[in-house]
Amino acid sequence: MAQPTQKALLAALAAQSSRPAPATKAFNELTTADLTTSTSTDAGADALTNSRKLYCPRGGCGAVILQPGAGEWLEAEPGILPAAPGSPFPAESTTVGYWYVRGSPFAFDNIGFSRPDAAAALPDYAPGVAEAGGKVKWLICAECDLGPLGWSFEGGSEAWLAVDRLRYAAEPKKA
Repeated sequence: MAQPTQKALLAALAAQSSRPAPATKAFNELTTADLTTSTSTDAGADALTNSRKLYCPRGGCGAVILQPGAGEWLEAEPGILPAAPGSPFPAESTTVGYWYVRGSPFAFDNIGFSRPDAAAALPDYAPGVAEAGGKVKWLICAECDLGPLGWSFEGGSEAWLAVDRLRYAAEPKKA
């Protein structure tokens, strides 16, 4: 089988990067009811899960971070994630909602994990801190490296995404 030419490879890469951006909305344009749907858990309880695709917030990126139904709505205190100077995220986060993702890194479509950060310490009230046995790993967009969008812990199988650091499909998933 013949290998593709360099010209064909470059054309394929250019086509991929010039794809149209999906229609998305910012978190502050939607309500919790717009973002979630009620689903039953294995334990028989009801949980609110994301009803829309979650996207990277960077304007030109458009990477899908998480598919509908993969994240569970969780409320927590604000001010968990750091914001570096010059970051597109607000310096004082008022986020009270997070998407809790169970399973493994393969639950995500496009997510990157930082190296374990020994210098980072999340507040004691941050979800997962009490059970964490490892160092913090920051979640970033796997296509453009924007972050942190959330966190996980070294050796853990859970992750949390800040709801205000993502964009959402303009329309929810059709049933």
